[in-house]
Order: sequence, then structure tokens, then C-alpha cells
Amino acid sequence: MISCSEFVDHLNALGIDTAVGVPDSTFKGLISCFESTEKINHITACNECEAVAVSAGYYLATNRPALTYMQNSGFGKTINPCTSLYSREIYSIPGLFLVGWRGKPDEKDEPQHKTMGRIMLNLFNTLEIPCTVLNESEWKKQVSETYRVSRANEIPSVLVVPKGLFDSFPPSGRQEDSALLLREQMLELVIEHLAADTFFVSTTGKTSRELFEIRERNNQGHAGDFLTVGSMGCASAIAFGIALNKPEKRICIIDGDGAALMQLGSMATIGHYQLKNLMHIIIDNNAHESTGGQPTVSDSVDFGAIGKACGYPYIYYAQNEKDVCDSVKAVQAADALSLLIIKCRKGSRKDLGRPTTTPEENKIAFMKKLGSV
Repeated sequence: MISCSEFVDHLNALGIDTAVGVPDSTFKGLISCFESTEKINHITACNECEAVAVSAGYYLATNRPALTYMQNSGFGKTINPCTSLYSREIYSIPGLFLVGWRGKPDEKDEPQHKTMGRIMLNLFNTLEIPCTVLNESEWKKQVSETYRVSRANEIPSVLVVPKGLFDSFPPSGRQEDSALLLREQMLELVIEHLAADTFFVSTTGKTSRELFEIRERNNQGHAGDFLTVGSMGCASAIAFGIALNKPEKRICIIDGDGAALMQLGSMATIGHYQLKNLMHIIIDNNAHESTGGQPTVSDSVDFGAIGKACGYPYIYYAQNEKDVCDSVKAVQAADALSLLIIKCRKGSRKDLGRPTTTPEENKIAFMKKLGSV
């Protein structure tokens, strides 16, 4: 395995002292190392497009590339800045990208990673971005050469990281409010107190997994839940599209803080149209739970103030059982667009399972119940 500390030291030796990105479980130990060491100025971005733009700004200010890290699924968001901002035909900006390889062919992974995992290397080639797949024996040479190519040609260059390449590194300690409930407990309360005919669109990762298991325990069936697979940050826009075209149905978004921050502009669209059959819930644990629990920037964000500024007429906050129950009742009585921000603590069950139905089966059952087919 590659030592996270040695990797940081090698970056420093090349003159790299800044890392910007969005977490990926493929190298979660390295991200923990970035958070813990004073050798790296670490910036947590809300989405990958932002991350590469911040790194471009860093280069313009210092004449030195930063390290920009992301999951390969998130790399798709960066195609625009890669083919314009960084392009040799536009600004010709160098950049060292670290991209986790989820969905690597012949390796078991989640369904949302299969397509990008299969096409990723060809995609880099199409975009005329040099890429190197890191390996344990030659990684120092590979990092140095990738950095040299980027600087010499003033283009972005990619280091691809397969699973299991970096060693573990303890996450930076932070205080958790033990009085707060876990996300799954908050979800149970929401489901218990919302009308049974409510349709749910849940964000990707552990939120959707927990929703599925709650339904299993309650013997409620899954047809009323659209479990968003991949497409992080898009659950709110998906739900808006459904609510807009099914005004007679009550639609509830189950968002996370990281997902909401990633596509914050969706709140402006939702607030503008003020669909009265739409309820937006953001469950905020200040963490990217599904990629290793790395912190988001939500601890400095007031989602309620953002919602109000975007046009949401009703805003509610909850951090305990009574708050959730009272807020859900108020939302249903208001019969108008509402935003509920639920604070919870980081963590999930170690035995948390995964949906036993395929995404396509979920889609078909959801559309049938919705009356679309």
C-alpha cells in the first residue's frame, strides 16, 4: 500500500502544498491525512466543477498547480472546465487531478459506478487528458512524471487511483453532539408522521439504503420511494420534476447536507415555482457519510436562510423527536412548499444493508404507483 504520509511528503517535494476536492472512499485515508497535516492546505469543495475552478484560481494566483481530487463519477461534472478553462486552446492551465476508480471492470461495485468505470480511461483519451493508473511499486515516479507532463504542456493530467491502494489514516477528531439522533432514526420519524400516500425521492448513498430497510422492517413496500442511485445532488431536481407534473401527489425530497450543497442552485428553482405539493427535507450531519464521513461545510451554512432567500414560504428546523413530529404536522397543515432542516449526528449501523431490488425495478414500480405507466 502507499503511505498517505509519504504521498503528502512527495507532493511537497514537487512543490504542491494545496489540495482541493470532493471526497471519494477510494482514498479516504489520504483525505483524512490532508485534513490532519499542516503540510497541505486542504479545501473541501461542494462539487467537482467548483474544485477544479478553485484549483485554476490557485494556479493563477501562485503559478503552481494544486492537487484536485474527486471520484470518477464526479469527474463528469468537470468536462466543461476541462475543455474550456483548462484547455490549451483557451487558457492552457496545468493541473494535477487525483481520480478514484469506482466501477473498475471485473471488480464488484455499486451499479451507479459501472458505466463511468468502464468508459473512464477512454473518456480521458477523448478529452486529450493524459492519465496514469497508479500502482504501489512505481507511484513516486508516476506522480512526478504526471506532474512534469502537466507543467510542461500546461494541461491537466490525471492520476487514477484503484481501490485499496492507499493505507488507512485516522480521521481528524471532531465533537459530535451525542444528544442528536442518527439519520436513520430521524427518517423513521418522518415516515411515521407523513401521510401514507406521500411519495419520496431520496438522495444517493446511505440515506436511500436506510429508507429501503425502514420500509422492509415496516412491511410497507417500496413502490412509493424513488431511491436515487448516483447522481449526487440531483434528488431535489428529480422530485421537483415529478411534483411539477403530478400536482395531485404529495412529493417529499429526502436530501443530505453534502448533496444539497453540491447542487444548491436547485433550491432557487424550487423556491421560484413554489409547488404546494412539494416538501424538501435536508438531513444534516455535517458529513459525507457514504464516502467515509469526511466533513462538509454545512457547519457554516444556514439552509433555512438559504431556503427563505430562494422563496420557500415555510421553513422549519428540527433536532429531536418532538421537533420532527411537530414540523411534519405543520408542513402537512400548511399545504405549501416547505423546507425542513433536521440536524442529526454522524453514523450508521454496521449491518446496514443495500436494496434487494435493481434500480430499474425501483423505477418501474415507482412509475406504476405514480400512475405514469
